[in-house]
Amino acid sequence: MTPKLKISSFVIKRLAKIKNQCSGCLFGVMYDGRILIMGFNIENSVGSPNYKQIQNNFPAELDLCGLIKFGECTDAQAHLNEIIQDVDVTDNPVLLHCEIGTSNVRASLFIHGHLEDIQFDIMEEETLWNEFIYARVQCNLEVVCPEDEKSVKTSMQNLRKYVASGKTGFKIVNSPIYLIGRASGTCITGTKSNAKISDLLEAANSGSTDDIQSKKKVARTDFEVLRVALFMKLSGDQEFDKISNNAAKCVFKPDVVKIRIPLQIDSLAVLHKNTKALGLYDILIESVCRSIRLIEKSVANQKFLSNINDLGVPKTFNFKPNELGHFFSCVYLTNSVDEDEYLVKRRKKLHQQFALPLTRPQFKRTNRYLFDGEQPTMKHLVNPHIGLKSQVTGGTQYLVTGKYTYYHYMQDGFDDNGWGCAYRSLQTLSSWYQWQGYVERDVPSHKEIQKYLFDIGDKQSSFVGSKQWIGSTEVSMVLDGLFHIVCRILRVESGADLSQHGPTLARHFETQGTPIMIGGGVLAHTILGIDFNSATNELKFLILDPHYTGADDLSIVQAKKWCGWKGIDFWDKKSYYNLCMPQLPMNTCC
Repeated sequence: MTPKLKISSFVIKRLAKIKNQCSGCLFGVMYDGRILIMGFNIENSVGSPNYKQIQNNFPAELDLCGLIKFGECTDAQAHLNEIIQDVDVTDNPVLLHCEIGTSNVRASLFIHGHLEDIQFDIMEEETLWNEFIYARVQCNLEVVCPEDEKSVKTSMQNLRKYVASGKTGFKIVNSPIYLIGRASGTCITGTKSNAKISDLLEAANSGSTDDIQSKKKVARTDFEVLRVALFMKLSGDQEFDKISNNAAKCVFKPDVVKIRIPLQIDSLAVLHKNTKALGLYDILIESVCRSIRLIEKSVANQKFLSNINDLGVPKTFNFKPNELGHFFSCVYLTNSVDEDEYLVKRRKKLHQQFALPLTRPQFKRTNRYLFDGEQPTMKHLVNPHIGLKSQVTGGTQYLVTGKYTYYHYMQDGFDDNGWGCAYRSLQTLSSWYQWQGYVERDVPSHKEIQKYLFDIGDKQSSFVGSKQWIGSTEVSMVLDGLFHIVCRILRVESGADLSQHGPTLARHFETQGTPIMIGGGVLAHTILGIDFNSATNELKFLILDPHYTGADDLSIVQAKKWCGWKGIDFWDKKSYYNLCMPQLPMNTCC
């Protein structure tokens, strides 16, 4: 039966950003007789196809399913024949033919050696998040073997074989449900035999002991995540009692030197909620094996034979760039840093493969996706605008890109009520650069901000420790001095005149994606985005208000509109305003 085709809205949005003739591969999920295209990459113009280099970086079930062509398309059928042996999820690979610089796309299926046009539906973000989840397996394994490269590779392969041998089991965290591999087939306990993934998710959620209040305080992941634990029968080498965080070299006999490599597995699989739970076992096995393959490749790239004592421990980092809409995993070593020339080249290559701008880091360690319970700033709200709806008829939203922390009056036991709004907005702007991986410096305190302005001669010594206000100009000076961030200052003569700057603000959020500090009269606010109808000039602002003095409770912040959409009448018609618009660094940041 010919499958039906759906395309993620994330893919559709990315199509218009491709400005030159090129081609790439499609990655998708099969479910209920449908193919959902979730992502694509751009192939090199020469050499072998690079989809093979990144397949293990994708979550299990997100697999090669076809080709994408931008511009002239004369060799698509030949290229489909090249990759068809690697397309496992469907007998009918997909071809998307796109106009350069637009979202216009024509879809075809490769059926019996010929291309046939097919209609497709676009799956919007909310539908994607409602229908699909991610299963996440975390566990610690280890490899103990002689110190030569061949032995490491063989041991990794043997570990994968053991994981897939049926001697591995899985437990759904916060539930009594187990998936157990047996010679006669997979066994599931703790739920009905015909259960679906949605049933497992419901069981895990009902058994969770997580603090409900803390869940309200943190912007949630768009996809629900099913946590899974792995257990396996141990056998073989028992020379080490436990797994440490470091690789080790140990001499067991005068002529036998072995190394131990801890493997921190953190694997993902993307699943439709209607997937049968019995099928989950094999999917999880594949996800773990993909993680081991990534680790094997990472270890093989080390020159461990020349200096075995510097062998780094591989660690998996899961990323979900906003533009992609799906996860992508990388393995980095503990003895490497993000500024290593090798890692910079590797990340740059990923940016090129996914047509991501080089001006915004996406695959640094600091860009890793933070699952529930992993956020380092749990005491403050992160992205409190998530879920808020605007109501501009025919409008287009232009929003802040990435994460930021909400800073407001009275936080951390510091009383700045009545004078610290611009300081708090500056802290929010600073946090954006920290979250995105541009800077490693901590968000500055009020005193650090004041001291810097005194040090550069902008303020008198009495300013340090005072309750004096600062404005947009001072905010830009501090960002430049402490973070090397250049800011553009936009002066608006009155609040009413802000209605004329919809195109300017839209362009800022499209090209820079940073939050904006706006100061006018005696008040300062943070602008997180706009909803703009270019035909009618109707304009609304997504405002983060630093004047809030209450607890970091998302429900209160949204319900009382301390973070919310405001019309043009929100601004004082009698006051002028200065907008501090932070820019992205000019150098490449991948």
